[in-house]
Amino acid sequence: MAPRESSSSRPAWASRRVITAGAAAVVLAASGTAAALATQHSGGDSHVASSKARLAASTCGGPAGAAYIAVAGYQAFDAVNTANCYLVQQYNVGDSTVPGNPNDFNYDSTDEGVAMYGSTLYFADTGNDTVAVIDSAKLNVNNYENPAETLVHVGFDPMSLAVTPDGSQVWVANTGPQTGGQSLGGISVISAATLKVTASMHLPTDPRDIAFSPSGATAYVTTSDGLWVINTATLHVVTVIHGLGDPEGVAVAPDGTVYVTNTVQSQVEVISGATNTVTDTIQVGQLPWQLVVSSDGSTVYVADGDSDAISVISTATDSVTATIPDAGDPVSLGLTPDGSQLWVGGLTSGIVTVFDTATNGLVGSFNVGYGQEANSGDGEEPTGIVLTSSPTPGSESAAAKQNAAAAKAGSR
Repeated sequence: MAPRESSSSRPAWASRRVITAGAAAVVLAASGTAAALATQHSGGDSHVASSKARLAASTCGGPAGAAYIAVAGYQAFDAVNTANCYLVQQYNVGDSTVPGNPNDFNYDSTDEGVAMYGSTLYFADTGNDTVAVIDSAKLNVNNYENPAETLVHVGFDPMSLAVTPDGSQVWVANTGPQTGGQSLGGISVISAATLKVTASMHLPTDPRDIAFSPSGATAYVTTSDGLWVINTATLHVVTVIHGLGDPEGVAVAPDGTVYVTNTVQSQVEVISGATNTVTDTIQVGQLPWQLVVSSDGSTVYVADGDSDAISVISTATDSVTATIPDAGDPVSLGLTPDGSQLWVGGLTSGIVTVFDTATNGLVGSFNVGYGQEANSGDGEEPTGIVLTSSPTPGSESAAAKQNAAAAKAGSR
């Protein structure tokens, strides 16, 4: 998912427009693993102990599992225990070795997007034009600087990515440098079996977010020119749907209905997957970015960054049924596999906020990154979130250390 455009009130993003498999883009894997979080990196400096992760709300907690959060501008990702919102570890990702010195790393990556299938994590590493592939089951909290990973070279400036419903392919949106000249944007298709690029497709404009039809036969790609509808077997462009007002996020419901954020008109466009036509428009908050559909298809959640809110849409009526306040420029979204919680990443706050989907009530929040101060997440920018029911390695030991530290502090 692309980074936000700059404005007078936020950092200069325009020079590196990016999701959600945003980064991420948000991806719901067929295995029940949902995508959506963000990461960060020490830039080569030693990491602070993970026990220093500061909770903004001590009541934050939920179902067993893990969240993996891509933090743009920081060559790393956070591994979070969803049962208590504790940061288990922050891992470097996507950093190649220095030529002639295999023990040193070039911290040149920027992890804008993240997707997940089974236990495999895929990160769009914008800084070095690669996709980093990591087996989350093999993460080692004591090896945060150099977790085992495979780097796959793709096109220019990969910003978001998505996994096909059967897990066989990873589609990468290469946005290309925004120079005003000929577009260098396109799609790279990676085989999940070989971790090789098996196909490439040039686009005359910048691809931003990717989603698939339930069968995987069709890919939907948002660009500044509209929504591209692509046959995944042939890479043939079926059609381009124009007039969507600079679309950004895209998500597909189980019944094949496509939802796209219209950032200009502050709307969500409802598109029939059968006819590739707009069937309805839903007014939401300002500058809607990522969106995610519940597993039963009944609800769409939309991050309205400039309104500091989340719009909750009923798909039965195509109307907003609730608006959830969430300060800090929310852009990234993810649902726990059981659908009980919505996790939201704040771009300017560096805070992830957790909501109960049954009540839309606040469960808790925490700063991404390390540090005790309230602004410890500043500059981390959680642009993508993925959630899984499988706990991340080290969760139990990290929780024990954090509980011991809390008990010690309480006895003083």
